Amino acid sequence: MSDEMKTRLLVVDDEQSIRRLCMTIGNTLGYVCAEAESAEAALARLDSDTPDLLLTDLKLPNMSGVELLKQTRVLLPHTEVAIMTGHGSIESAVDAMKLGAYDYIEKPFRVEKMRLLLQRMAEKVRLVTEMNSCANGLQRKKTSTASLAVPRISRTSCA
Repeated sequence: MSDEMKTRLLVVDDEQSIRRLCMTIGNTLGYVCAEAESAEAALARLDSDTPDLLLTDLKLPNMSGVELLKQTRVLLPHTEVAIMTGHGSIESAVDAMKLGAYDYIEKPFRVEKMRLLLQRMAEKVRLVTEMNSCANGLQRKKTSTASLAVPRISRTSCA
């Protein structure tokens, strides 16, 4: 499968070991993975790359994961975002879900739990993309069918 067709994952965390672990999990799932060490670096990447999935730490230097979530929602509304959080910040993660995050995962996490989260996120992106494609196809078909309609001729116009 070409890279254009693969799920694209952006991992944002200020800890390199967490980024590497998440990217390794993404790579084993066949995703094209990229990383950023801060929210600002992630936003800069969003200008050139369009990830399907964004996995971010809640606590980042300068700009929080929640602020990154908000900006990502505006820039890339179809990108699914998940929040990673340390112990004690579950309430903040739940608040992030209210703002549109797909889910949250506690650190430290089990590899299998992260794997399942990424798979579920990717499946949602695939289904939404497929649904949008079908809806666009129906709309095009409806439009082309309407343009092929034979105009009615009234009796009075033939007189």
